[in-house]
Amino acid sequence: MAPAPKKTRPTKAAKPKRRRAIFKDACAYPDDASPVDTFIEGLGESSQRTTRVALESLADILSAGKTPAHELAWHELGPEHTAALRSRLQKLYAPTTANRYLSALRGVLKAAWRLEYIDRDTMERVLDVGPIRGKREIKGRSLSQDELAAIFGGCFDDTNAASGARDGAILALLYGGGLRRTEVATLDVADIDLSRGSAHVIGKGDKERTVYLPAGSVALVEEWLKHRGTTEPGALFWRVGRTGKLRAHRIGAELVYQVVLKRHRLAGVDRLTPHDLRRSYISDLLDGGVDLVVAARQVGHSNVQTTARYDRRSERAQESAAAGLHVPSTLPRKAT
Repeated sequence: MAPAPKKTRPTKAAKPKRRRAIFKDACAYPDDASPVDTFIEGLGESSQRTTRVALESLADILSAGKTPAHELAWHELGPEHTAALRSRLQKLYAPTTANRYLSALRGVLKAAWRLEYIDRDTMERVLDVGPIRGKREIKGRSLSQDELAAIFGGCFDDTNAASGARDGAILALLYGGGLRRTEVATLDVADIDLSRGSAHVIGKGDKERTVYLPAGSVALVEEWLKHRGTTEPGALFWRVGRTGKLRAHRIGAELVYQVVLKRHRLAGVDRLTPHDLRRSYISDLLDGGVDLVVAARQVGHSNVQTTARYDRRSERAQESAAAGLHVPSTLPRKAT
């Protein structure tokens, strides 16, 4: 008689790790005296969106997603908060990006000083944090088609339809367009042209480019817009609550990062980052025979040598060459 099959409990999806807030005090600033708006209005038009996204990301880190940048009480930050923020930035970002975010922090606190929310001595003590030094090596991995299918499939099956649609569209732009997470967060509805299948992107150094998207990415962005709507201008991606309720607040680059972490955990695939999706996009373009110059233009690289660092073809050629060599594996016996 065959043994009865063992009963197995259904595995539960791993819950995303809860983030700890550094600072989450909110403040209802007057509309004409918000340090965020005062700081951003003094910038050039091309810098305003990227800076706003940087501040949203800082607010997201400081409050663990509880308080948007416009409502955060920036003038109440203390030296202990900025020191903890610097430490968190150092762990999350490359030095260049982290220092750009620290620069945005200095800008908004100087605006708070000009608006007389804080005195100069307090501002200088709070901003007494040094730059983040170092050079980060290129690391990460490329995703297989099975891994991509599992991650996107989790979005399609999400019981929170709005959250699934938004996350699917974010992933579609990270992989299907090779966008950086900051570039995804800075997109406006007006930047997406569904009829042409393209996105107008402002990248590093405020450089603009047009990115052409595959049909699948266009379809997923279109699905998200059914939830968000297109009548209200502004940010393409909004925050979505646990009940599916949309909040008309632009997401930050940190939330894009959290979306990727959440989706890889739920899909049960190995750890990945938003840049791994960009890396996979570049690698798959080159594997498909796309010219290196075209690939560099698509992802916003000024130097094609930067794009070439993602090329896996030479590595596979080395593997193939090594596999073709025959090394005798049986040692001759010594004469007795």
